[in-house]
Amino acid sequence: MARSRRRPAEAAEEPVDPAELLPHGPSFRFVSEVVTCASGSAEARWSVSGDEPFLSGHFPGNPMVPGVLIGEALAQTAGIALHTAEGVDLPDPPVGRLAQLDLKFTAPARPPVQIHLSAMYAGSFGSLHQFQVSAHADERALASGRLVLAV
Repeated sequence: MARSRRRPAEAAEEPVDPAELLPHGPSFRFVSEVVTCASGSAEARWSVSGDEPFLSGHFPGNPMVPGVLIGEALAQTAGIALHTAEGVDLPDPPVGRLAQLDLKFTAPARPPVQIHLSAMYAGSFGSLHQFQVSAHADERALASGRLVLAV
């Protein structure tokens, strides 16, 4: 299925649909809503209800959102931000991969929870694009650090 690709900054008045900018299918999309996206930065939200299948085993009776999935949600947020980074030409379709992830986790995320995600473009070297990222919930920092996407 071909997706319409647009740069979010071109339509600032319209909400940005994560499905429009991410190559992931619904079962592996960890961005529920894009709050803002412009000038190489994105703010997004991931709504975790507690009914997600991955929570049944992590940890039974005391569920916690896996840190690796918070990292993936941050990578997806960075992918959305990359669409508005100045001077970056993306292939069509812009399918990439997480090349490096360096996060410090400071608190657990327990469902139900709204995880707020932010990514800010920091620069590129060829097809490698670096971002400063952070995740928080209920005014608590969950994770922060940097990541590199290869696109």
